[in-house]
Amino acid sequence: MTGMMRILGRLGLLIALIFAGGAAWAAEPGAPKASKPAVKAEIVAAIEGQLAAFRAGEAGKAYAYASVNLQLQMPVRSFARLVRESYPEIWANTRVEFGLVRDNGRLATLAARVFAKDGTSAVYDYVMAKEEDVWRIAGVLRHETKGEKGI
Repeated sequence: MTGMMRILGRLGLLIALIFAGGAAWAAEPGAPKASKPAVKAEIVAAIEGQLAAFRAGEAGKAYAYASVNLQLQMPVRSFARLVRESYPEIWANTRVEFGLVRDNGRLATLAARVFAKDGTSAVYDYVMAKEEDVWRIAGVLRHETKGEKGI
């Protein structure tokens, strides 16, 4: 199995975990609601921090914003390669626009339009997890094809 196939396999596992977690999340009594401003600020700050690290070419710093579960799935070099090859707008981002943040106190979701240096953009669905009072990025999934408008 090639390195890329292993990465894609891990990505598939991550997507399955996100969807499984989302289904369980929607079924529980504490279903997500629009986040309070302070919670939204913490979540947005985590994503902006990771995007700033990618802009600065600091993949290791960007990796630190990932959840523990995500870090256990792949080392930093594989993480950097996955983002560079599969999430080009995130890797070469210039700015971001955020949609509504929803959370239930331990998990959160939001859509973010990420703009790249080459002028393209894409909307990504972020899944956030609260770990030891810090919001971390648990998963990212492209919401639409590159260049489409709206979040």
